[in-house]
Amino acid sequence: MMEHAESGKTVYLKYAKILGVLGVLTVSMIFISESGLAQAPKAVLLLLGSSIKATLIIFYFMHLKFEKMNLILTVLVGIFVTSILMFVVPAYDGGHVLLKSLYK
Repeated sequence: MMEHAESGKTVYLKYAKILGVLGVLTVSMIFISESGLAQAPKAVLLLLGSSIKATLIIFYFMHLKFEKMNLILTVLVGIFVTSILMFVVPAYDGGHVLLKSLYK
């Protein structure tokens, strides 16, 4: 709704900047994953980068930046619950494998 006040060129320039930031984050995450860092800091940095990328995509490309807070909270709660189901539940079940791989 607020986008209508901006010219089309300004809107495309903003999206191009966000796309550039996403590209830089992606390339930096590739370098981090191939680096010789220990597994724990590497995992933290990659999860942080993924969270930043997901936030940019959600707010700009899915246009949630301009929506009401109820819709934003609905989407974010859905993402949070999905994350719990995808990562925490399997991690709880396979935690012993993770501990063995981190502390070799």
